[in-house]
Amino acid sequence: MSPETHNYTNPSEKQDLSHLEASAGGEVDHQGWPKKPPISDRECIYKCLDNSRALAGLDRKQVERLAKQFDPHIDVEVDIESEYPPL
Repeated sequence: MSPETHNYTNPSEKQDLSHLEASAGGEVDHQGWPKKPPISDRECIYKCLDNSRALAGLDRKQVERLAKQFDPHIDVEVDIESEYPPL
């Protein structure tokens, strides 16, 4: 048996696309991945609350209320209610 051949030739030239690699610029870790800039405590708490909105065992209304208080996207500073004095 003879190997099958085709008559198709690729019309494009080979291109160097290495310049298209995504780079956020700035600092990278030891493996070359870009480091994310640090986030505020308020944003960290908001992300935790946002990820736990549907967790079993938590009061959804309470989590929703706290998430609104800690939302970093709100320009107006909301006074955060607390059951405990600041540490």
